Amino acid sequence: MIPVSKIFTVQDPSNALLSYTQKGIEFFEKIGQFSKEKAAIEEEYSSKLKNLSKKYAKKAEEDDEILKSVTYIGSFNTYLQQVDQIAGKHHAAAESIREDVVSYVTSKTCQLRSSRKNAINDLKTINDNLENQINDMLKSGKIYSRSYKDAESAYQKFYKADKNMEISRLELEKARTHANTRNEICEKAKSDYAKTVTSTNSEQKKYHEELLPVIFSRLKAVDKECIGDMRHVLQKITSIEEFREESTGSCRRKMQSEISKINPEDDAQLVLESVEATMEKPTPFEIDDLGDPKDCDSRTNDSTDGKPRIEVAASSYHIPKSPNKAQKSQRIIRNFLGIKEKDSEPTESPKEVYIDKDKPPHVRLSCLRSKIRSLEKQLDQAVQGREGLTRLQQAYYDNPKHGNPAACTEQLIKHAKDIETLNTNIQNLKEFYTLLEMSVEGMPSERSFGGRDTPDTTRSMSGCSTILSSSKTLEDGMSGDRGTSSGEDSAKNMLRQFLSSPKRMMSSPKTPKNTHFPISTTPVRRKKDISSPVLRSSFSGAVRKMSAPGSATSSPHRSVSSPMKINKSETAILVTVLFEFVKSSAETMTIQPGEELYIQEEDTGDGWTRARKKKGQEAGFVPTSYLQFPVSTSSITPP
Repeated sequence: MIPVSKIFTVQDPSNALLSYTQKGIEFFEKIGQFSKEKAAIEEEYSSKLKNLSKKYAKKAEEDDEILKSVTYIGSFNTYLQQVDQIAGKHHAAAESIREDVVSYVTSKTCQLRSSRKNAINDLKTINDNLENQINDMLKSGKIYSRSYKDAESAYQKFYKADKNMEISRLELEKARTHANTRNEICEKAKSDYAKTVTSTNSEQKKYHEELLPVIFSRLKAVDKECIGDMRHVLQKITSIEEFREESTGSCRRKMQSEISKINPEDDAQLVLESVEATMEKPTPFEIDDLGDPKDCDSRTNDSTDGKPRIEVAASSYHIPKSPNKAQKSQRIIRNFLGIKEKDSEPTESPKEVYIDKDKPPHVRLSCLRSKIRSLEKQLDQAVQGREGLTRLQQAYYDNPKHGNPAACTEQLIKHAKDIETLNTNIQNLKEFYTLLEMSVEGMPSERSFGGRDTPDTTRSMSGCSTILSSSKTLEDGMSGDRGTSSGEDSAKNMLRQFLSSPKRMMSSPKTPKNTHFPISTTPVRRKKDISSPVLRSSFSGAVRKMSAPGSATSSPHRSVSSPMKINKSETAILVTVLFEFVKSSAETMTIQPGEELYIQEEDTGDGWTRARKKKGQEAGFVPTSYLQFPVSTSSITPP
């Protein structure tokens, strides 16, 4: 009997073929990994090349104007531009490799592995079928062998009984019948075994001649496709590099063209001419004829201040001083560019800029506003720096391994001094701004510092500090060189109360009724500074009293600080209260949500409106933001 291991030996070559196919796919993946790393190197090289060109291009921009006109600077700038273009080509090549090669290798690898797996499954199926057929054949052979032994044993017993003369005829017939039965079983097993062997041989022939070649051809197709993909990928990488080399070659040709334009003679001559143009030729020396020495008696004394005339002449001749390097470089650039030198103008000190009385008032106010904004920005930066250092010091305290907390103390002290200095400067400028603005007649300021336009019920009192700090300056400005009449004292008292009251004067100041002020300059209320209705009425009354003597010749137009009134005979606007407001002074009134009010004085920008209740005659100031105005512009006549 032939063992199975001797018959079924096809697995060894098939396993070898599968191993070679697997190695081919792995090598294809290795090419894809190579392409991926190559693209990363190309991109890194492109990034470094771009950074290099930007770095030196920025340095070239910082050169002097005269150096920008020479040929080698322009050629080098063009060279840097082409280097940037080459970097862009490398970046494009990296993107092409990543998109066209790496993705292709990934997809094809998955496809090849799937095809190989299907072929392996089919090969396993036909191997299992052939192995099952051979096992059936071997099983049938074992059955035939056992039947043959049983039949042989039965015949031996029959022959032995036939030779025995003492056995009965019945027993002899039984032995013959048993032997014949066993012989029939053996013949049947032999027939089945023969059929099984025949079918196994046919299956084995079909396996080797039909099924196995098909599987091998499929594996060959997989291996062939894998090798073809390798060639395609390598060709694609080469074509990308060739295209990149063509592009970079054109950039290099442009580099060579620009480099050939460098002219050492012209550049050197250009620099020399620009330097020579700045050289000033001195005036020629003149002969100072002292006369005939024989006439010494008739001449007057030839010396002045104890010096002979020749010495005086020599001392009166001024030798021009050589300019320093910075002035010389600037003069070279201006002469080279054809710019004439301007006469030096005397610079104004900051005090002259902000306090010079020869300038118009609005110019001085604008300069003050700009300076205050600049100082406030510096103050914000200093405060942010102090906060950052404080957080850093706290981090050092929490974890001393990061740094020494004491190292931040000196910087914090410096920031504190800077903040204190900036606050002082801003305060002084705001005081002067307030004084200057209040002294301008008929010219309201467009912007004030320290005021806000929200009602007093919701605003903070931050603006009071600025007004309080400027009260003394404004008092000095109001006292000026005027007389010492009682009207001036009353006006100063009113303005002092206006500027220094932290509660914003919730009751109007008491001033004499028949008081006249001989002040020609009327202080004008600044918009957004006077937000309280009491302050508005008090300040407006003070202004009207101060301008009372000139009422006959005053302008017919309404003052800026006086509110706009609506006559009862005319139509008034009916509004609805949205929120509750509690009376906080004599000039205000309490309102409840849903109440209807008639507008008596419109809001002038300070956030307060004077109104009268529809039910009853109570009137007073209320916050404008607490009222809901009608959508339509139609008005009604109040009762």
